[in-house]
Amino acid sequence: MPAAITIAVTGDSIINRRISVNTDERFLSVVKILRDADVAYTHLESLIHDYDGPEVYPAAEAGWTWMRSPRFIPDELKWAGFDIVSHASNHCVDYSYGGLFSTWKALDEAGLPHAGTGRNLGEAREPAYLDTAKGRVALVSMCSTFTGWARAGEARRDVKGRPGLNPLRYYYVADARKLEMVKQLAFDEGWCISNQGKTWYFCPPGLMMAIRKYVEGDKPGMHTAVDEDDAEGNLRSIRDAARQADYVLVHLHNHEFHPEKGLNTPPDFVPPFARACIDAGAHIFVGEGSHAPTRGIEVYKNRPIFYDPGDFFGMSLTVTKMPADYYLRPGYPPEIRDWRATPADVYDARVSLPKLINPPGGMFSARVKGSVVGLCSLGQDGKLSGLRLHPVTMDHGNRSRGGIPLLAGPDTAGALLEYLGDLSAPFGTRIDFDGASGVVKLPG
Repeated sequence: MPAAITIAVTGDSIINRRISVNTDERFLSVVKILRDADVAYTHLESLIHDYDGPEVYPAAEAGWTWMRSPRFIPDELKWAGFDIVSHASNHCVDYSYGGLFSTWKALDEAGLPHAGTGRNLGEAREPAYLDTAKGRVALVSMCSTFTGWARAGEARRDVKGRPGLNPLRYYYVADARKLEMVKQLAFDEGWCISNQGKTWYFCPPGLMMAIRKYVEGDKPGMHTAVDEDDAEGNLRSIRDAARQADYVLVHLHNHEFHPEKGLNTPPDFVPPFARACIDAGAHIFVGEGSHAPTRGIEVYKNRPIFYDPGDFFGMSLTVTKMPADYYLRPGYPPEIRDWRATPADVYDARVSLPKLINPPGGMFSARVKGSVVGLCSLGQDGKLSGLRLHPVTMDHGNRSRGGIPLLAGPDTAGALLEYLGDLSAPFGTRIDFDGASGVVKLPG
C-alpha cells in the first residue's frame, strides 16, 4: 500500500535566471512550501538551448515570444524543491526540434522527469514517472493551444513519427445560424469547404490538412467540444498510468477561454474532459496557461481540479536574444525594426502595441492578480484529505529581479482567496481563509 502523500501544485514556470541567489524571505517561504511537500510539480514553459545548437532554428510562429532558458535552469528548479515537470505547451517548438531535443537532454541530465513532448505521438503521450518513499507518481501532460506543426505525429511501420507535443484538439459545435455565418465568411475569404452530413471542414487553399472542424448542433449559439480521438488517446495513457503508479497527475496547457464569461473561465470543452480524466484514474488535474492569471477550483469525486492555479515564475522579459520575427510584430514603432534594436527595446515598446479587444480587458484581466500553490494531501486510498492554498504574488517592478513568486501578505492573500472563491463557486467549491492561507471545504 502507498503511504499518504502531499503534492504541491503550481502553474507556469517561465524561468531564465538563477533563483538560488535570491534571499527575499517571501520567496524563501514559497520555496519552503515546495520543499516540505513530498512531491512538487510545475509546468516548464520554456526551452533550454544555447541558440546555436544542432537544428536550433527559430520557428516562423511562436506563442507570443520565443522562449529560451540557460542550461542551469533544471538544477535551479530542483534547488527550489521541484521533482517533476510538464512540458506540453505552445512554446515547446519555439526553436524547432533542436530546441526541443536540447531541452530533453538538459532535463534528463539533471534527473528531472518530464512529460508532454516526445519524438513521436506515442512518446509525447507517455506518462513520466517519479519514484518516492511515499509511492510512485505519474504525470501525463497535454496541450490544446499550438501551431499545427507542433503536434507530435504517430509513427507507422514504414514512416517514423514527428517530434512535438501531446495534443488535445477541439472543434466547434454551432447552431444552423452560426454555421451559416462561418460558411459565408469562408466563401468570402476563398477557403476550401467540404462536409459530411452535419460535419463541416474548412481550410485555406493549398493547406488541405490545416482543417477547422464545425459540427451543426441543436444547442443555440456556438461552443467547443474536445476531439474524440485525442481525448481517448490521453484517457488511455491516464488509465495506463493509474495501473503503473500510485498517484497520477494530469496536466493541460490551455489558453482558450469562455467567449461569454471571459478569460477567467475555462472554455466549454475543458471541465467535462477534466472530470473524464478523474474518472480514468487521475488524482489531480491541473489546467494552466490562461494568464488570467487564475481560474477556479473544483473538487470532483474527492479529487481536485485546478482550472489554473496561476503563473508561478514569469521571466518573459529577461530572455536575452530574440529572432527577427519578434521585432516585426505589427504595432511596434519603426525604430524597433532597425537591426540595432535589442530585446530590451522591444520589451519597452510593448506599451505601443494595439490593445486587445477580446478577451475584455486583455490578458491578466483579474480583479486580484496573483496565483496559488496548491498543497494537496492524498490518503492511501487516493482521495483528497485536505487542500490548502498558499497565495502568491509576483513583483514586476524591476525587470532584472521581477517574475519571482513571493508569499502574499495577509491583506493580499485574503483578497486573492476571496476572488478565487468567487471563481470556484460555480463549481460548488468553497474556500475558507484562516489569516494566511486558504482551505478548500471538502464534500461530506
